[in-house]
Amino acid sequence: MWDEMKVKISNCAGFVILLALVVLTSVGCNRSDSPDNAAQNKPSAFERDLASVQRNNYRKVYVISRPDGGAFNTDDKAYLKTNMPIETTMRILTDEDRRLIVGTNFDLKPEHLAAINGRFKLEDFTGR
Repeated sequence: MWDEMKVKISNCAGFVILLALVVLTSVGCNRSDSPDNAAQNKPSAFERDLASVQRNNYRKVYVISRPDGGAFNTDDKAYLKTNMPIETTMRILTDEDRRLIVGTNFDLKPEHLAAINGRFKLEDFTGR
């Protein structure tokens, strides 16, 4: 009788182990968490920086870039520093120095807008 019980327990334990292996194997094969999908879902540096500025609830959010899409050079940065109001609250240079995200709590004056628009592409990202 003990021998029969040992065989039944052994068979039952073997079945439980086999079932556990099947369950673990099927759960581990979730392909949606592959490194390729994770890289595709990761936001770009620009998207992360823009979200950072937008979380601060600035009244206005602008993105400034060169018309040719190139990186800002020393002259560009000096021009923006000269023609951007000193009261500008937040500035983040992002996207490999190709975009400047600006957060303000006031409207830029027409002379500032004209100076920036004359040399750069200015986009209003307020509320986007």
